[in-house]
Amino acid sequence: MDSKRHFMRIGALAISALAIVTQAASAQELNLRAVYNAISGVMAPIWVAADAGLFTKHGVNVDVKYLAATSAVQAMLGGGEEVGFVGNQGIDAKIEGADLVYIASGLPTFVFQIYARPEIKTIADLKGKVFAVTQPAASTDYASRIVLRKNGLEPDKDVRIMYAQDTTNVFNSVNVGNAAAGILGAPMSIKAKAAGLKMIVDIAELKIPFLFTGILSSPKLVREKNGALTAFLRAYIESMAVIRRDREITVKAIGRFLKLTDREALDSVYDEYKDVFPVTPLMTAAEIKAVLDVSKSPKAKTMKPEEFFDNSIVQKIQASGFIEQVNKH
Repeated sequence: MDSKRHFMRIGALAISALAIVTQAASAQELNLRAVYNAISGVMAPIWVAADAGLFTKHGVNVDVKYLAATSAVQAMLGGGEEVGFVGNQGIDAKIEGADLVYIASGLPTFVFQIYARPEIKTIADLKGKVFAVTQPAASTDYASRIVLRKNGLEPDKDVRIMYAQDTTNVFNSVNVGNAAAGILGAPMSIKAKAAGLKMIVDIAELKIPFLFTGILSSPKLVREKNGALTAFLRAYIESMAVIRRDREITVKAIGRFLKLTDREALDSVYDEYKDVFPVTPLMTAAEIKAVLDVSKSPKAKTMKPEEFFDNSIVQKIQASGFIEQVNKH
């Protein structure tokens, strides 16, 4: 009898130990290291999800950090970061052989305006002039080239593209006359208006398909941390619903991450972005193709847009009814 009780006790301990190991593995799985790569209102879904506790609500512990532009993707390639809210840099990396995949859309179109000096009335007036953007291959660079071409101007030939590094310097370049026009967005647009610069094109209204931002991960993570990525995307989807309906929660998060207290500036960022995020963030071939079409890499012409994204997690969340539920309010 004692022997039987002894074995039962050993069995119970083994089951208990297995449960602890399983819980530990589960806790391990629901941790993610995340990175975002712009100090801009376009990152609001990640900021609101972090600031309003939505990641925690959905059962995933997310360590969120900022790394500029291509550095974020490089950190993912090095294994330091597991999921990124980034621009089209993931496409550039995959063209060169990186094992990365977009798992959700962020913004499938540009949200910018072109501000010009008072003497510039239309895009046509930019012929022979200097146009300021941030950095080579940044979304400001691509947006300017697409819009100039749509208006019959060839970048680098009819219009000289000047790289000013960041939006503050884009504004300063136009304001002092080193450039005739440049690409800006909120809150820098407030400064532009106050300085007497004029908006000549609202690029957002053109709704040009382009991978402006997306959620980037890897096929390996989709396989091995599917639960954590699902929880992450549920929080992300709910965050975009919160942005659409709750100005105060959103403005609080934007203010914290932008280190901004000026209410007029915060409201301008909110108003620019509140209605642009997708309800169902399925990545589309059109937004990827737009990047491949302007890529300078010869390999881009041989690749299919479908190689760059995996909608399986968003489709699973969509099928569950969750997206409809969080957007009811």
